[in-house]
Parts: sequence; C-alpha cells; structure tokens
Amino acid sequence: MNKNVQAIYEELSATAGLTFIPKQGIAYGSFDGFNVVINGNNGTSPFTPLISFFASCEGEDVSAEECRDIRNGVDGIGDCKPSPEGINITVCMCSGKDKFIGYCMDSLRTGAKFLKDNGYKNACPGCNRDVQAFPRKIGGAYMMVCDDCYKSAVERSKQLKLVDKKERSVLGVLGALIGSVIGAATIILLGHFGYVTAISGLVMAFATLLLYRLFSGKLTIRGGVISLILMIIMTFAAHYVNYSVILENSVSYTGFGFWDAVKALPGYYFKAEFIEFRHQFFGYLWLLYLYVFVGCVPFIVSLFRKKRAENQIATLGKSDEE
Repeated sequence: MNKNVQAIYEELSATAGLTFIPKQGIAYGSFDGFNVVINGNNGTSPFTPLISFFASCEGEDVSAEECRDIRNGVDGIGDCKPSPEGINITVCMCSGKDKFIGYCMDSLRTGAKFLKDNGYKNACPGCNRDVQAFPRKIGGAYMMVCDDCYKSAVERSKQLKLVDKKERSVLGVLGALIGSVIGAATIILLGHFGYVTAISGLVMAFATLLLYRLFSGKLTIRGGVISLILMIIMTFAAHYVNYSVILENSVSYTGFGFWDAVKALPGYYFKAEFIEFRHQFFGYLWLLYLYVFVGCVPFIVSLFRKKRAENQIATLGKSDEE
C-alpha cells in the first residue's frame, strides 16, 4: 500500500473511529457497537475493500436474501454476502478520496443498522459471545477474535502440523501417470482434428498435478517435479503419435501403416523435402510445452499459497505476525 493510499485509509479510519495497521492494509475496531475489519488488500484494488462485520443472532447466520436487501438501494455497496461470522460488504470502486470515504462510511452505517434492526448482537466468531476481541489473521482471513478463541486456534494449528499427512509418493506417481495419460489423450484427440490449443496443455497440467495430489495426499516440491517430468514425457509422446499419423497419411507407399510411421518418423527429420514438416513438429511441440507451463505454474502457486494461508495464525501488529 503506497503512501497516498495509506493516507486515505488513515483518514477513513479516523472518520470511522477505527485503528489502521499499514503493514497489513487493514482498519479494525468497533463501529456502532459491532466489531469490524476493513481489508484494503481484498482484491484487485485498495479502493474496493472488504468490510467484515462480526455478529450473531442466537447462532443464526444472515441469509442471502437479507444480504440482497442490504445491497439494494445503497450506492456505495458493490456486493454483500453472508459469512459464518456475520456479513461481508464489498465497497464499490470509485474515484476521489472523499467519495471513497463516503462509500465506506455508507457501507458501515448500512451494515450496522441492518444488524441492529434484525436483532443481531456483536459476537466473537469463535464463541458467539459479546466479549473483547482483537484483530487476528486465522487461516489467511482477517477477523476480530477474543483471546480464548485465539489460543484455541493456535493449539489446533499445532495439532494439525503434528498430524499433517505424509506424502505417499508411490501412489502420487500412479495418480500423476493417470493424469498425464488423460492429458495425452486430450492432445491426441484435438490433434486428430488439426488443433494445437491451450486447452490440451491446461488439461495435461491440471489433471497430472490434481491426481498426484489426490493419490498422494499432498503436493510437495518433489511431487511437483515428478509431475513435471511426466508431463514433459507424455506431452512429447502424444505429439509424436499425432505426427506419426500425419506421416502415415502423407506417405503413398502401399502397406505403410501407423507403426511404420512411428519407426520412420525420426528419419524424416533430416530429409530436405520434409523440412517444413520438421519445423512444424518442433514448433508445435514447444507451443504445447508453453501451454503446459502456463497451466502448471498458476496451479502449483495457488496450492502452496492456499497451504501457507491455512497455516497462518497471528495477532496483527505484533512481532509474531506472518
């Protein structure tokens, strides 16, 4: 969060009577009797923050219909959704500091009024009690949690780390092999119709990594490397099959079949009359590898990011924060 945006959030926090933490880009505190967190790092822009209210009505959750009633008729509210902790309001994108602060204040007032009018009470999301709470980061989400619930969350996190599933590599390799076969079949099927598309590479990456994770129980760096090696081999194999079929159809010799084409294909790379054939073979092969890479990297990054978020337990503003 740059200094100009930070200054706007500091003014918003002062206007709403909240406390702003620059490092996380969030404001927190009590607004009209309800604990709230304004997350400025919620999405694509700090000017579409997520406002989370923490409330309960005898254990009942806010319904989706009620959230639509909150959203309708309020210019500053872009979206409103129920959560197990209360409600989440996304502020509309706008230009200008004053309008942004106005939208946020309208969202805060509307959310608090709705909760009050419908009998909701301020509550810690862990125990549903109206007790003093502090800003915490639990499982990658910012929320206002009391000390007792925070301690319980820390203990649960420690226990989960102790019983964390071990990677079953042998089963993982089997799963990755099945996934890479699915990807190879997609490449061959689309290649049969004359297409080399991003879909085939994405299917190869997604199926291989997903089935490795399902079979092994988790995806580690070792699992990612094993899956990548299988993807490289099976992508080449599928591409080779496609061009063997092309060679079979292009040779007019009587009795020249598919297996003859498989055996003869390497020799045709060096024939002058097949130079265009060779260029196409390697050109499309590298294109397929590019598609596999495009599908592979975001999937791995999202998995490790999700895993890291699940392990994040911290009190904001303290030295142990992550």
